[in-house]
Order: sequence, then structure tokens, then C-alpha cells
Amino acid sequence: MHPLVRSAREHAADGDVPAALDALAVLASGSPEFTDWIATDRLLGRLTADGAAAGWPRRTVRVAVLSSHTGAQLTACLRTAALAHHVLVETYESGYRTYEQEVLDPGSGLYGFAPDVVVLAVDHREVRVGDGDDADEALARETDRWTGLWQDLQERTGAVVVQHTFVPPVDDAWGELGASSPTGRRRTLRRLNLALGDHAPAGVHLVDAEAVATTVGGAAWFDSRYWYAAKQAVGLGAVGLLAQRTVDVVAAALGLGRKVVVLDLDNTLWGGVIGEDGLGGIVLGGGAEGEAYADFQTFLRGLRRRGIVLAVCSKNQPADARLPFERHPEMRLALDDLVAFEAGWDTKAVMLRRIAADIGVGLEALVLVDDNPLERAAVRHELPQVGVVELPAEPSGYAAALARFPGLQSATVTAEDARRTEQYRARRRGRELERKSGSREDFLRSLGTVATVEPRDETNRARIVQLIAKTNQLNLTGRRHTDTEVDSLAREPGAVVWALRVRDVFDDHGLVGALVAVPLDASTLRLDTFVVSCRVLGRDAERAFVGALVEHAAASGRSRVLGEFVPSDRNEPAASILADVGFRRLQETGGAVQRWELVIGQDEVHVPEHVAVRRPDPAPALTAGLTTT
Repeated sequence: MHPLVRSAREHAADGDVPAALDALAVLASGSPEFTDWIATDRLLGRLTADGAAAGWPRRTVRVAVLSSHTGAQLTACLRTAALAHHVLVETYESGYRTYEQEVLDPGSGLYGFAPDVVVLAVDHREVRVGDGDDADEALARETDRWTGLWQDLQERTGAVVVQHTFVPPVDDAWGELGASSPTGRRRTLRRLNLALGDHAPAGVHLVDAEAVATTVGGAAWFDSRYWYAAKQAVGLGAVGLLAQRTVDVVAAALGLGRKVVVLDLDNTLWGGVIGEDGLGGIVLGGGAEGEAYADFQTFLRGLRRRGIVLAVCSKNQPADARLPFERHPEMRLALDDLVAFEAGWDTKAVMLRRIAADIGVGLEALVLVDDNPLERAAVRHELPQVGVVELPAEPSGYAAALARFPGLQSATVTAEDARRTEQYRARRRGRELERKSGSREDFLRSLGTVATVEPRDETNRARIVQLIAKTNQLNLTGRRHTDTEVDSLAREPGAVVWALRVRDVFDDHGLVGALVAVPLDASTLRLDTFVVSCRVLGRDAERAFVGALVEHAAASGRSRVLGEFVPSDRNEPAASILADVGFRRLQETGGAVQRWELVIGQDEVHVPEHVAVRRPDPAPALTAGLTTT
């Protein structure tokens, strides 16, 4: 039995279910071993059976697994893999080779399950291209078939769709011609994978199953014993890694990925100890070990360009810690690549908390990369929310260990993602200015904040869906509309779908907010979804955004705006938004949803004077009840 499974059982026996789940989450963050993961799934079922896990997960997600092969093992491993993200998964599993029937039948069990995510776990046997077919025609026909299934799923469920790509079989009757001949099976499958990638709309994501097969080896992936005995298309030595990669994509699509890689320095970014060995004594470049450290830094720069931000957390004298960044010729990372630089003699847990607070993220956004196993164990114990990478002994394996760590996938890359490092640094500068300002009002006036409201279009629709999926703190309702669902709401006559951009003296923070409002009747507009990124928390941009909607409603001849607040354990910062603007709470009829109302011309509307608002449909200020604060 794996030690972490044993530890989880001991915690469960003591009645400490959260500690048991924390232990299993650590197991799920490492390399998957099938027997350990199946044992974890069995224990997980007992831990969650009576609601004892309430309060532990960041989110519970309903996942439907539609397979072209026997999928029970994959489904079990998906539940285990989700623990690495502090997510609990409820699953629905289709019967053997019934995936297409389930999608096409509106009365199938799939639609009764109402999934948040649909996983199409399909293998190469499902590609309907024969040896004698015209390659181009067959490829177009097959592309249309799969994209048609995606469209049906999105229209009927609004779910995120995740599909496994097709892995070309190792043993091909065409031999090496299979990769080059126009009708070769390998070439056809790879062309189809590329075509599906080109045609995937927003809300549809692919898992590169061929990359998984390459990682584990063709013999482990294509273990024909399992196929003939149980119609299991993926070997048991590969199914855990496939589940891990699948859940990683799901987490990214749902906004549950990690954002910040926090780096130790000595024997992590370079070999040796800078405070003892000096600038000329550390190992970096110029040899096998030194090149491995340098290439790891290059990999980290690639993460930064994709929107993952980097920080330093090192037990070191600050001047010593900065010296290689400033003077070593082989350094690939610069101080400008970092959003935070913590060097000193506090514990790593204290420094990690400080980093999270300074850049305004939760601890669950952090991933620690540290060569010291004692430091890793201490952080896992003190801060179970933080991801901790288990580094190998040799630096040549550092990049692979980090690349495979759960939570660092990206569903999309937007312009805001590419600028995240600059935006987080601007956030830190803003916090420093706030600490130095004489009052909060002086600080807010000094920012020169400009909020620009823009309608949804092709340039911002991906970012709007990303914000709805990932925003937790300034989120009024917790609704997680997909792109398809936003489309449906936007088609309602009189509906409003807006994005919000914010800039100030420190930075252009980019697109940081989204709202969806729909008319209930000729006189009433209902605020369905409202999210603003925590990167502008405390700037009153959220009040300005709601105020702009109220002005739009007035200009459109409506007499009231309704809003809702659904409390959760993460959105407390949003609790006062509606009241601060001037909404009145309605009499409750039971349930968790708070309902709020603003009557135009009767209720005072409070908008912040220090935020300049640019709207797509400028309207005169409300004729009654408009005040600035």
C-alpha cells in the first residue's frame, strides 16, 4: 500500500477527512501508478459518501465520460486525478461504444446527468476512413462528424467538451509508408488530429493522447491483452497519465489552474550555493550539469510567455540572491521576469503567504519548485493548498517534472495572459502606494483609473468566457456560463453582454471584467452574471461597471434593475457590491440566493468619482438619484 494511502486511511479513522483528502491530493500530484490510484478512488468513495468532505473541495464538477472502449478504469482515474486540483468529480459513464448514440439521442442518460464537462475518450478504431477511400474527402467527412458531435453537445448541455486525439497504432500493415503515403493510417490519423485542432471552437479542448503514448511507450499504451480480454483500448500502465492530462485540461478550461511558479534558487536555478560559492563558483552553463540548469531557466521563460508568472522564494541574503540575475552571463532569467522576489530567513511557508498576499492571489494559485525535500515536506504540511513539485535528483529532469505537474495547462492564451507578469508587478506597486498614501481616498484619486466598457465581439469573447470560468472573489453568482451559453443569452432581445477594461497610472490591466444582463420584461433588466478580476480589487472598478449598466438600463427606458448575490466560501469580497451601488435587498423567501433591486429614479445610485467610465453607448447621467462617492 502506498504510504499516502495509508496516511489517508489513518486520518479518516481519526475523523479528519480534510487531512485524508490532502494526503490523497499529494499522491494525485505525482506520477500515476494504476493500483495506487484505484485504491485511492475506492477510499475516496468512502470519504465522500456521507458529506464529510464538505468544505474541502474548491469545486465539485459533473463529468460525463463517453468512450469508444471500456472506460471504467479511466473514469476511476479521473476522479483520483481531480484531487490534485482540490476538486471532487461526480461521473457518468456511457456504455461500450455508445458515445455517438448518447450524443445524438436527446433523451439519453447523458443529458439527464446534466454534465459540466463531457470527455470523449475515443481511440483510432473509431476513425471511419478505409484504405481505398479518397484521403481528402474521407478526412473532411470525418472532421465534420466529430465537429457535429461537439456542436450537439454544446447546444444541448453548454458543457466544456474535451476529446482525446487519435493515437496511430504501432503495428501498421503499411510499415513506414504509413507515415508518408496519402492513404497510410498513421498519416491519416495525424492529419485528422490537426484538422480537429484547427476546427475546435471555444469550449472544445483536445488532449494530445499521442504525446501521452509517447511518454509511456507504445507497448504500454497498446497492450493488446487488455483489448481482447476486456475491450480496454488504453493499457493500464498508461491510463493514469491519460487521466491526469485530461483533468489538467479540464481544470484549465474551468479556470482552476495554477498561476504562479515560485522558485527556490540554490541547486534549483543553478548548482551550488551563491552565498558560499560566490558568483564564479555556482554551476550554470558550460558543461552538462550547467546546461541543464540553463535549459530549465529557458523552459521557465516559456511558461512566462504563456501567462504563468514566476516568483522567487529563497533562504538567502537578498543581495547574494540577486547577484546571479544581475551579473552572471549564463542566466536566462532576469529580475524583470519575476513578479516577486522573497529572499531572507523566514520559513518558506511565511514567504509563500507573503507572495500570495502581495500579488493578490490565493495560495492554491502557487506551485513551489524547490530541490530540498525537507522544505517541500514542510510546505506540504503547513500549506496543503500550495502545489509542490517533487524534483528528481538531477537537474536534467527538472523541466519534465514541472511540465507534468498538475495545474499548469492553459485552455487558451489571451493577450491578458501574455502580459500577466507586468500586470502583477503593477498590482504590487499599487499596494506599495496604498501603504504610503495618507488615506484610501487619496490613494484612489492618485490612480487615475479609467474603466472602458465594450460589447462582446470576436476579439474579446474568449477572454469573457475565461473570466466567467475562473473568477471567484468578485463573482456575484458563481455561474460558470460556457461560450455557447453566453451566445444563447446574448441572442435575447435587449440582452447586454459587456467586457470591462481597466487602466491606471501603473499599467493597462487589460480585460478584467464581464457581465451578462437579460430583460425580464419591458421594464426590468436582470443582472445574470457579474465578474471582475481580483487584480483590480479595491479600485472600485466593479462599482463603476454596475453603475454603467444602471445608466444603460435608464437610457433604454427600463425602470428597474435586479441583481443576485449567491454567497460562497470564496466570494466574500463581492458581498457589498450591489449595496454599495444603491441596490436594496428584497425580502427573502428562503434559500441561499440574495435578491437585490434598484428602482431607477427612486433609489440613489452611487458611482465612484475617481473612476472615469467610457461606455459604448454614452447616455446622459440619470436625471434623479445619481451621486458620486
